Amino acid sequence: MPLRLGRVTLLLVLLIAGCHQQSSEPHQEGSQPHVAHKTVMSLCSLLSQQMQNINSSSSVEDLQFVNQQLEKCLPQIPMEQRQQLLYASTSMYQRFLSTERTPEQEQAFDQYAMNSNGYATSYQAQFAERDRYLLQHQGSHAYFEVYDSGDTGIMYRRQPQYLLHIFAPYLPKAEQIFIENLAAQNEFPILSGSTFNVSWSEISRRARFWQNYVNEYANSALIDDAQRLKFKYAQFLFHGISSLPVSTDYVGEDSINPEALQEIKYLAVEDHSALGLQAKKFLQFIQIPTAQRDQDLPIELSPTEKRSSQYQTIKTIKQLDRYMGLYDPLTLDSTHINRDCLSDAICITHAGKVANSLVSKQQF
Repeated sequence: MPLRLGRVTLLLVLLIAGCHQQSSEPHQEGSQPHVAHKTVMSLCSLLSQQMQNINSSSSVEDLQFVNQQLEKCLPQIPMEQRQQLLYASTSMYQRFLSTERTPEQEQAFDQYAMNSNGYATSYQAQFAERDRYLLQHQGSHAYFEVYDSGDTGIMYRRQPQYLLHIFAPYLPKAEQIFIENLAAQNEFPILSGSTFNVSWSEISRRARFWQNYVNEYANSALIDDAQRLKFKYAQFLFHGISSLPVSTDYVGEDSINPEALQEIKYLAVEDHSALGLQAKKFLQFIQIPTAQRDQDLPIELSPTEKRSSQYQTIKTIKQLDRYMGLYDPLTLDSTHINRDCLSDAICITHAGKVANSLVSKQQF
């Protein structure tokens, strides 16, 4: 009897020990991801300072290390911090790509960038030391390159794919869509010398896209820049550019660029949005006699505009815009000056010849 009781007691002890071992094993396994997460978060707490440390003396390896840390940290941190790091990444690239040049070095840089044969070794000795380094290491591995904007000159830029690949997957839907589309639109310059690099139908498509974006994502953190893009592409569609105007006098269909006219006619018939209404009004405006326009749409030009050899075209475009209801919604926004929406995956403000500084009331 005592032996039997002892066996029962032993079995109970083994059973309890077994249960304890089974319950403790998951605890040990669960603690490992917790420790790993804690380690990652500890490293991420240093990221902001690491980004601040990047400057015009930093190496490409330094930049790549920070970008690798960003890819690890962005999924782990709160949304507000992700947005702060996005802003910081723009300043980081601005500092990294800044270069001090003498006038002679500036000339050599421009000559290289415009040379269709690529990196001309005959200019290397004339380059600033930082330029030699950046030109040697430009490319997709570090997301920067020499860029000819077509209107603001030759500069370095952060490639649009940077924000698309590193930040967009971890941002809200509205900002994802903004970055995805602008990165695709700005992969190549829209302007080249005195002409567009895209068709009038593509200009029209982009104008419609940004109009729809503004309507659908009115609460986006990037809504102001979407408004800028909506206005910019409407200007391209109805005005053209100075070297490729839609018209000089807007008198009758024969005075309008044929490809632009075809696209505007299509919008007037097929598009029932505000842009389509502006297209209808455009077609009405070009049938109004000049004298009637001056009477119905009086325009006061500035002293500078009056002295311009193109003052008559300037006045006509202002009359057209008033008639169509095309106006810049951010004209009184002080951050609007020199805002560039055509070189990155977000709108930026140029600093020198680096197309990467970004300042606005949203702190981009």
